[in-house]
Amino acid sequence: MEIYAQTPEPPNKICRILTVALAFFLSYGAYLFAAAAWWFYNWYYALSALLLAFILIGILRSKLLHAFIPRVQQEFTYSDKDIAAWYLHSTLCFEAE
Repeated sequence: MEIYAQTPEPPNKICRILTVALAFFLSYGAYLFAAAAWWFYNWYYALSALLLAFILIGILRSKLLHAFIPRVQQEFTYSDKDIAAWYLHSTLCFEAE
């Protein structure tokens, strides 16, 4: 039986900033894309960008969850901050081990 691991904590300040930035993008990226489309074009393009961004960021969130969270723990629900922490722990911020 495999033991469940806790969500990793970022080891330094740069990793904490990257974790918060990635979690912010996963949470509010669709709204930012829609606001930018509204600013540069009009509300019709903003609504289209919002729908497309929700789909694309949802796919990105799912890919990050399934690629970087251990397989036995994928049955749990993770927030965007947890997904960002697992991703950065697996790729950039692993020097604390």
